[in-house]
Amino acid sequence: VMAAADADAEAHALSACLKRVTAEKMAKFDELRSGKKLWPFWDIIVLTATDKAQAEAYTAILQQKRARKEIPDLRYHVYYDPPGPKIGNGGATMYALVQLEKQYPEGLDEKKVLLIHAGGFSTRLPNVSVTGKIFAALPFGDPIFTMLEMKLASYVDFPACMAPGVFVTCADDIELLDCEGELEFTAKGFTALGHPSTLEIGTTHGVFILDREFKASARDPSQPPCSRGVCSRFTHKPSIPKMKELGADIPGSELVYTDSAYYFDRATSLLLQSFYAEHAPLTSEIDAYGDFLQALGPEATDEYTRDDKNVIAADDGLASLRLKLFHHLKNTPLNVILCNVSKFYHIGTIPEYLFHYCTDKFFREETSALHAACVTGGGEAKAAGYTAIHSVLSDGVEVGKETVIEYSTIAAGVSIGTRCLVSNTVLDSCAVVPSDTFLHTTQVKAGFVTIVYSTAEDLKSGSASASAASDLTYCNVPLGDALARLGCSVEDIWPASPAKCKLWNAQLFPCFTTVAESVAYALDVVSTARGDAKELKPPLSGLKRHHMEEVLEHKDLEAILATREALRCTIKA
Repeated sequence: VMAAADADAEAHALSACLKRVTAEKMAKFDELRSGKKLWPFWDIIVLTATDKAQAEAYTAILQQKRARKEIPDLRYHVYYDPPGPKIGNGGATMYALVQLEKQYPEGLDEKKVLLIHAGGFSTRLPNVSVTGKIFAALPFGDPIFTMLEMKLASYVDFPACMAPGVFVTCADDIELLDCEGELEFTAKGFTALGHPSTLEIGTTHGVFILDREFKASARDPSQPPCSRGVCSRFTHKPSIPKMKELGADIPGSELVYTDSAYYFDRATSLLLQSFYAEHAPLTSEIDAYGDFLQALGPEATDEYTRDDKNVIAADDGLASLRLKLFHHLKNTPLNVILCNVSKFYHIGTIPEYLFHYCTDKFFREETSALHAACVTGGGEAKAAGYTAIHSVLSDGVEVGKETVIEYSTIAAGVSIGTRCLVSNTVLDSCAVVPSDTFLHTTQVKAGFVTIVYSTAEDLKSGSASASAASDLTYCNVPLGDALARLGCSVEDIWPASPAKCKLWNAQLFPCFTTVAESVAYALDVVSTARGDAKELKPPLSGLKRHHMEEVLEHKDLEAILATREALRCTIKA
């Protein structure tokens, strides 16, 4: 009992510290973006994108944010992957570096660059598929933060501690840390952030194997919050026995140090560019963590290049390309900053979104999250246990626990159940959204498409077409049963009979000329699929339907942004 009490006290002390330092960083960032004070900051910020359409969307949103002073007035660039085979975030990193070099022929020797991996279509969090995960809304900040603002605020102290080079991070995670101590990005090669984590967490992340002398003092209470040292090697998503075999675990604890983001110096940037120049066009997916970092350190071996267990996508040329990259980066130093007062939050799935925003007391405390952030109405949100962001809620709205409402207008008399994600939509008076419902309306060139399914379902999960009816679910019921009730078949929603059937590529979502029609039909689909209503009129098979990729292809981004701006003005009025 005493041990549990001590652990609880330690967790609350860590959370209180992170709340303090995070608030200080946010305040500093607010001064920076408003122009009230100037701090040493990034010279260039780069977002990677999957394709031209996504890059154009990112550029439009960045322009809008700069105009409203939601982000500092800096040089922003968006680079999308070259056409052809997927090249992974490692390939995207190298390609972006090459493009950056072309854009700045005068040289980048004195530039500090923040590079954010923002490609992909967020198939596990489709409410941000249209605008991108880097612009996912957060329940704090004034103006409201997205993941981009959070990244910039979290790293607000980094440029002052950094030599010219590139700092690489992902768009769907948040690192909170106390920067006191040896936070320095000045060493040759790579310098990564390392976070104390359980062995179990280590199995799903990259893990640092520390130099023996450095490891001995890693958890010394006399050490500052950040301490810098050398790694002998790095391993990607290892098993617990493998971690122990390599000596990754810290003496006297069941902890390892896991990865999140990293810096590399100018010379290493040129080294990566030379590899790309030699092997372009890439035909395999290279990982910016597993393939870059596992090649580093004096004890690194090429064993991982032949193991495709944790690769993004295996193909015939991958092992050969990884081996060449290993030899190209071999002997490059790997330094690590142990962030002993830190936390790492991943926000890339619906369950994570709902949990962190509504229920996770530590995340909410550390980020000063609000239950009603940039909202009209929603006064009962805290007591009810839901979170509303950038929305208008009328009186008399009932909302269940662990539900998130964002970019929406909710009329009087609406009832929304528990564990729902309601996004970018309008709910008319007396509408009923059942528990566990994902509801997101997207404006497309021809009108409105409302995406609806269960918050417990993963659009990325798939099955062979022959067994899809029994293997997959839709609206929390077996897919075959749901389709029968909706007047549709497996062949109707996957007419091309793909090798792997996923809800992501299922033609389930019709287009309507008004948002009211679109939302009303989507709610009827949920009720009918779950057996709460007898008949869907018209049946789903009688309408032209779209899958998510088509929705993204035909999105009307200008209309989406204009609607959100009008909503913002209503809230501010």
